[in-house]
Amino acid sequence: MNRKIIAILIVLALAVAGTFGYKKFIVPKGVEGEKEVTIQVINSNENVDESFTYNTDHEYLIELLEEKQEELGVSFQEYDFGKMVTGMMDYVVDEGNNEYFHIYVNGEDATTGPGEIPLNDKDTYTFELKTY
Repeated sequence: MNRKIIAILIVLALAVAGTFGYKKFIVPKGVEGEKEVTIQVINSNENVDESFTYNTDHEYLIELLEEKQEELGVSFQEYDFGKMVTGMMDYVVDEGNNEYFHIYVNGEDATTGPGEIPLNDKDTYTFELKTY
């Protein structure tokens, strides 16, 4: 019985340490201060290719998207792993057609969701409707 309790405590301690290590060393850090960023939305289904430039002091992309939600027509869906963009410019993805908004940062594939993408001065964040 004592071995089971010790094993459970060790597993819990490792989980806490892993979560702390991930947040401390792996998650990209937000940049404080004023910055100018561009949001581009591409949706070939609706013939949309629009860019919006913002001056902001937000540190992460999700914060800017939430602030400009009405202007950009953004909709979100909450998942276990975080909040994801499910609509832009009032177009909501059709999951039945395997649609999603792919995120690029300066033309490169984003490696995380919008909650972990830091905003950097002069960066461009592109949301392109795609299918998988």
